Formats: sequence, C-alpha cells, structure tokens
Amino acid sequence: MNNIELKSIRSLSGMNFFIPDYQRGYRWSSEQVEQMLDDFKEFCKRIDKKDVERGEFYCLQPIVVKPKTWENIVNGKTRILKGYEVIDGQQRLTTLYIILKKLEDARRFMFKKFSLYTINYETRLEYNSQAFLESINDSNQDANEFIDFYYMKNVYQAVERWFDKQDDIDANICQVLLNQSMDETTNVDIANNVRVIWYEVLDQESASSIDIFTRLNIGKIPLTNAELIKALLLRKGNFAEKESTMRQLQIAAEWNHIEQTLQDDSFWYFLYRTDHPFTYENRIEFIFDLMKDRNKDSEFYHTFNEFNKDLELLQTDHNTYYNDQLRIDHIWSGVKKVFQTFEEWFEDRQLYHYIGFLIEYGMDIKALIEASLSKDKSVFLDYIKTLIKEKLKGVNLEDLSFNDSKGNIKKVLLLFNILTALKDKKSDMRFPFNKYKTEKWDIEHICSQTDKTISDDKQRLVWINDMLDYFVGDNDDDSVLCYIEVLKEQIATEMESEGIQSKDKVVSLKNALRMVTSVYQLRQEKINATEFDEVFNNIQKYFGEDKEKIADKDSISNLTLLDQETNRSYGNAFFPIKRKRIIANDKLGVFIPIATKNVFLKYYSQRSTNLMHWQESDAAEYLESMKVMLNDFIDG
Repeated sequence: MNNIELKSIRSLSGMNFFIPDYQRGYRWSSEQVEQMLDDFKEFCKRIDKKDVERGEFYCLQPIVVKPKTWENIVNGKTRILKGYEVIDGQQRLTTLYIILKKLEDARRFMFKKFSLYTINYETRLEYNSQAFLESINDSNQDANEFIDFYYMKNVYQAVERWFDKQDDIDANICQVLLNQSMDETTNVDIANNVRVIWYEVLDQESASSIDIFTRLNIGKIPLTNAELIKALLLRKGNFAEKESTMRQLQIAAEWNHIEQTLQDDSFWYFLYRTDHPFTYENRIEFIFDLMKDRNKDSEFYHTFNEFNKDLELLQTDHNTYYNDQLRIDHIWSGVKKVFQTFEEWFEDRQLYHYIGFLIEYGMDIKALIEASLSKDKSVFLDYIKTLIKEKLKGVNLEDLSFNDSKGNIKKVLLLFNILTALKDKKSDMRFPFNKYKTEKWDIEHICSQTDKTISDDKQRLVWINDMLDYFVGDNDDDSVLCYIEVLKEQIATEMESEGIQSKDKVVSLKNALRMVTSVYQLRQEKINATEFDEVFNNIQKYFGEDKEKIADKDSISNLTLLDQETNRSYGNAFFPIKRKRIIANDKLGVFIPIATKNVFLKYYSQRSTNLMHWQESDAAEYLESMKVMLNDFIDG
C-alpha cells in the first residue's frame, strides 16, 4: 500500500533524489517562480498579522517518489546512494532548491542543522546538472552549453531580482520554508510553514514509475484529492499489525462499493447539480468535497489538507482515539454516514424526486443531510415539501411568460414533470435526472408562433423538409415523387366511385396532393419569399391553425420542456409536425419528459376532439392540470 503524508521542507534535509531520464529537463519560467515567491510572501504577511491557526501551512502540490538505490560518480569515485526516484515533482523540487541556494547565507545562520538535499539527474549525463545546480549562485557559471542550465540560471536570476525588490524579507522566507516544530505529545508539526504532499509509492507490483509519470504528465492529470485521501487512510502504518490487511481490505471494498454506486448515472445525477463547479473522475471525491466545504475559490488540495488536519486533531484526544486505526475508523464512518444517507434518499421514491428537485435548484446538501439525520421520516418529508414551496415562493402560474428572466418557467415545468412521474403510487416510474441533466433543454412553444414569419432561407428549407417528411414519411426526391404519383392514382380510383364517402375522400386527397406539390416545388428552385409565404399560409389553413388563435402564445399554458436538439430542429413547425416527431422520438427511446409527451398526446385535454390542432381549450385545460398538480407547492 502506498504511503502519503505532509512533509515540511525541513524534513527533506539530507535526502537524495534521482531524476530518471524518461522525464524532460527543467523548464520553469521566471513568472512561475515569482508567483511561488509571491505566495510565500503573502503567507508570511498572514503569519506576521497572526492571521493563521496553530499548525496552518502553505501546501505545495504532490511530490511522487519511489525508494531507490543507485550509483553516483563524483570526482571519479563511485558511491552507493539511497534515496528516492522522483516520479513527479522534479520542477518543484529543483525550484525550491534554487530558492534555498539564494537564501544560503540566511539558511546557514538560522538553520545550521539543515542540510540541503541533493538532486541527481540521469538525463544527458555528459552535462552534470547536479554540479551546475550546486554552484548555481556562482555568477561565473556558463549557462549556454546546455538547455537545462539555461532555465536553471534564468530562474535563479529571477529569484535574485525578486529578493532585490523586497525589504529584508530573506529571513521571513527562510523561516517559512524551513521552520518545523513537532508537538512532543502528538508528534504533529505545529509550525506555520511550507509543506509538500509526499506520495511514496511502496507497492512494487503496482504500475511502473514510467506508467505513473505518464498518467501524471501526459495530459497534465494531477493526483486527485480522492487518490491522496485513499493513500492517507489506507497506509499500512494506520493499522495494528495483526489486523492491518483485513481492515485495509474492508475499507478498500467499502470504498469501491461507494465509487461503483456513484458511477451509476441514475444515482449520480440525482445528487449532482448541472451548475456544479467541479467535475469528478473519482465520484467519491464529491462526498469528500461536500464534507469539507470545498468551493470554486478553494485551493486545489483543500479537501485532502482538511482530512489530514482531522487526523492530526484526533491525535490530541489520547483517551478516545489512542491509536491510528481508531482515528481512521472515525473518519471513515463519517464518509459512510453521508453515503448511506444518499442511499436512503435514492431508494425512497418520494425523497428521490423531492430532493432531486431541490438539489438541482441549489439546495445545500449538507443542510439536507443534517435534517435527514435529526428528524424522523415523516417530519423530514414535510420539511422537504416546505423547502420546495420556498423555492417557488411568489410564483403565479398565470403570470409566467416565455421571456421569464428568473428561470421560474423551467423550474415549474421540471417540478410538474417530477410530480407527474410520482403521481402513480403503484408504479415504479422515476423521473430520470440523469437524462434531464446530461442534455440541454429548451422551453418549447406547443402551438408554434405562426404569426412570426420565417424570413431566413435556411430555416425555410428546414420547414419545407419538415412538411415533406410529415406528409411522405421522407423528404428525398424519389420518395416525394413516388408519393405524388400514389396520390394521383388514389384520386383517379376514388373518382370512379359514386359514393358520398368517396367524394369526401377525393377532396381530402386533392388537398393533400396540392399541399405536397406546392411544398415540393418550393424546394426545386431558389426560394421566393412571396411564394413561400403563400404556401406557408395554405399549410397553416390545412392544419386548421388559422381558425383559432391561442390568446397568449408565450404563457405557460402554451409551453413545455423539450431537449434542445429536438426543439431546434422544429424551426416553426405546426402542432401535428411536432406531435409526429415526439411520437417518433419516443419510439426510438429518446427521453421525452412525461408531461411533454402527455401534452402532444392531448392527455390533459378533456373537450378536444381534434388531435392535430392545439386549441385555446387545450391550453386552458393544460394550465388547470398544472394548477392541480402543483397546488401543494404554489400559492398562485
């Protein structure tokens, strides 16, 4: 099992580091080292102002190492060195070395027992990077013979310029870099200093050094907080020797169960907001971040540092937590309690829907967890309903308009869909938050805005193809021409009959032929605006959308939720076109929100007999259905 800890720079005293040849050379810029020094300076200011807690530190990103023994030749003599192969962190280690060389006088005066670590570079052995680095403060050095020397010297000169601009800050920076004060009782460093996350690869059967280096550097994927916390909790030294393997395996198995459950999108997206500031490869890290209040302004390893602080704090309670295993068990039980709460919510159909809605609209999950743990189920459910009502406070359905700037329409429509899914208590139907959150959604007009003409040729062509697809079932030339011939044959056959039904059918077939022919002709030549508008109006009359106007097409009674791709493919389509597309997509397994599907199937319409036309009465009954469904949550 790999080892992880926070190490002060002081604790690196006298260590030997080996940089293998699979790594590129040193390449830090003057801007990067100046930023590092600025950060150290700001931390020093906080220390001077006593604006830091006992043991608070400035944390550098991980140094990933592996124990190594190697031969080192100095002045023709070979000696065996024991130390560490640096898998990741060469740039930081070298830069710290350069800064400590600049502070050599202050360092030797203030920290006499500190011995600067060595760095042996395997790359380009004909150039002795180690020797160059050890004498980098010699102004006579030639940095032009090797590119690594150039960058090392450039950074050293940048460090010199930075210190020249400061007022006697050498001692402060030296102090914050090399200070260390170990508490005699807990053996915890209580100094305010700079530390590195020390990640030591001990498992020789795990990935090779090159594999680890590739993972960390090709694509610049840093170690995650979750990976560091796992190493922190599962390091072998945390457990009593006889029980170490069994307890480690148990926690590792529980860890994997949590991660696998969170990798199930139906579980994950019930908890994960669409506007969450972080994405997670290891989704268990979401729980860790939640427990430690990480936000977009937190430093990258905030969560790991906070868990490490927890372990150190528990070390001060010798009576309750008298060994590392008890401390690990306490922290891990906290993680499991959060996850088990999530599981309980997910498995309860009502809580799943109500909490899923609240989380999507910014509810503090920690506050929900605390309430869930402190209230019995019925009280907690009432509490949840109250929170939903607060989210919709001041909303009046009849006042909601398409141009809603507060996002209330989408909120109301989402809740309406959720409550619709929840309505049938005998069904196990669940609103799929994963599908809702992984697709982009639009607010769609049910009855198209036909009073708004189509003036763009590209949109006109989309409309033409939509019409042909509706009538013919396809819009390619061969299919359309074949369909026209079939219509003509059907008309000829029906005209030979003398029945009244045949006469009516002839009228219907002729109307269809006229519509298809006129639309198809539009596509055969450059689209003429006047001709297009005439055909558009004729089609509008054919579908009856000219007979009864929806009083307010932007009101919520004429709006529904639809995925962005489907919605934007409609252009200015009429109701039957949309209806046909909804049914086709539903057959293909495309997620259609249940209330949207109900709208186009006229589920809410009690008086309508025309399935091909959205009328004022349909809109009124749709609105009434929303009012009834949302009655417990919306006053207006």
